[in-house]
Amino acid sequence: MGDNATGKVVIQPTDLRASAGIAKSLGEELGTPVQNAVNDSHTVSGQLTGWSIAGGLNQLGTGWSKPLGDLQQRLASTATNLNANAAAHEHNDRAVAGAWATPQQGPK
Repeated sequence: MGDNATGKVVIQPTDLRASAGIAKSLGEELGTPVQNAVNDSHTVSGQLTGWSIAGGLNQLGTGWSKPLGDLQQRLASTATNLNANAAAHEHNDRAVAGAWATPQQGPK
């Protein structure tokens, strides 16, 4: 998406697809660190049984699991929506180009 010489917003399907790819990659790359952090907090909590912080560490892992999973899903949905938007722009461009390409019938 860019600003052309006339000051109008220009949307390029390739830019939308590139943004979709970034969102998808971020969501995928987030998976392993999130799971490791959740697992580690549960592991450490188990190893610190009897310590006052053990329960807090367990709650930390449990508490962050859902919001971080939701973030991953939101990134995946964003990628899907950006790709759909790119496809819609291409479809509209082809439809408009096709309408102008057909010869117009004169009055009869």
